[in-house]
Amino acid sequence: METFRSLSYGDKWRLRGFVFRGEAPDDPRLAPAAVELAEGYQHQDRRFRGLGRWFPAVMGVAFVLLALVGAVKGETVSTVLYALIALGHLAQYAFNPATRPKQVARALSASRRGAEAH
Repeated sequence: METFRSLSYGDKWRLRGFVFRGEAPDDPRLAPAAVELAEGYQHQDRRFRGLGRWFPAVMGVAFVLLALVGAVKGETVSTVLYALIALGHLAQYAFNPATRPKQVARALSASRRGAEAH
């Protein structure tokens, strides 16, 4: 992950977006880092991969339920707090490349082809 770590934060976010969408980066200098990132997602331990994939979704649903309970009880502060936490978990689920293993595999193969071409 040395190549990935040496990138700027902007390049890291762009690269995560490419891996999330299952695409190779447009910039050929980012292809080796994309390969490293996608391989990192694929080589995680099977149990951790499943936990990392589904935990944000389960927690998001749990906090939505807590927000609904708070709303029924009339607790405004806890309802808003739980809704914000649920929103954060669901956003993590929606935008985390680890939740889309097929896209990661597509990005890995496309990035490998791009890295070999240059």
